[in-house]
Amino acid sequence: MNILDEATMVSTVVRVRDVASSVRWYREKLGLEPIHVGADGPDHPIAVYTIAGAVISLWQLPPGQARVRADNDRNSYVVVVMAGELEPARQSLIELGVDVGEVRRSANNEFVWFHDLDGNRFELSRPL
Repeated sequence: MNILDEATMVSTVVRVRDVASSVRWYREKLGLEPIHVGADGPDHPIAVYTIAGAVISLWQLPPGQARVRADNDRNSYVVVVMAGELEPARQSLIELGVDVGEVRRSANNEFVWFHDLDGNRFELSRPL
């Protein structure tokens, strides 16, 4: 038995400046609807999404704090593995006004990064 055998769910937490603004952005730009919007106490608004069976939780930063996009190379980020070509998804994001980069390749994957309202990095990835 390992320590996680009793786990019932895993969630990735993405920190945002304002949960309500982020919920609107995720709806308008990504077409995502939260499965839950609430708070873990008055100072901790949250919104919860599912993507391909994974749980992604937006958690509001304390007042006056913001994410620093320049830290993205040292932070965790969300990777969404896609079954098809990435360029159509990239073009859709561009048309919606999302900050999205070029499709790139590593030794084993093709990928493209985009950023949410707070500069959080998301990666669409496809194995080669």
